[in-house]
Amino acid sequence: MNIYSQISANKNKTWLIIFLFVIFITTIVFVYGKASGYGLSYAGIGLIISGMMAFASYYYSDSMILGMSGAKQIQKKDNPTLFRTVENLCIGAGVPMPKVYIINDSAINAFATGRDPKHSVICVTTGILGRLNKVELEGVIAHELSHVRNYDIRLMAVVVILVGLVALLADFFMRSLWYGGGRRRDDRGNAQGIFLLIGIVLAILSPIIATIIQLAVSRKREFLADA
Repeated sequence: MNIYSQISANKNKTWLIIFLFVIFITTIVFVYGKASGYGLSYAGIGLIISGMMAFASYYYSDSMILGMSGAKQIQKKDNPTLFRTVENLCIGAGVPMPKVYIINDSAINAFATGRDPKHSVICVTTGILGRLNKVELEGVIAHELSHVRNYDIRLMAVVVILVGLVALLADFFMRSLWYGGGRRRDDRGNAQGIFLLIGIVLAILSPIIATIIQLAVSRKREFLADA
């Protein structure tokens, strides 16, 4: 697979994942509505919620990820060596200069995020800056820039945020069952009991399945970035 085929495939996969996510969340909320006795009205609510989540994950996933990690943006004067390294590698790779962030963490780690090369971020920890020499740092940054160039950052950012939202929704469903699930408008029957059972199974399995998908996508992206 050449670079252009990979970029096209990543773009298509991103939209496919978003579409499947909307269908999946709508289904979960519909099942929750049936189990709670609210009927079909929850399907529309699920469609609205999933649409808003998908929109946020596409346009604001980088801000969410950086906020959760505690990363701070820096300018060239804050760390000239890191900034020059990123600038030089961007020129060689033919990609726009991304924003540069640092996380105050002793762990050796780095990642790239954003929705496209024009809206991308390179983030490294203080641990990686303190332990790697110039050549090693260049290798790490070059690897992350390959994710930027290949549009891996869009795919992975969307996957990470949507996986987290699936887990959050599942947790909400289980808590609502635990605390009674609020007011019931319909009489409980066999059909509602079946939907309740399906809802519990989905609430338990959906975060696990979503995480497995995330790990599988991440592993393939890392392999292609090293190729």
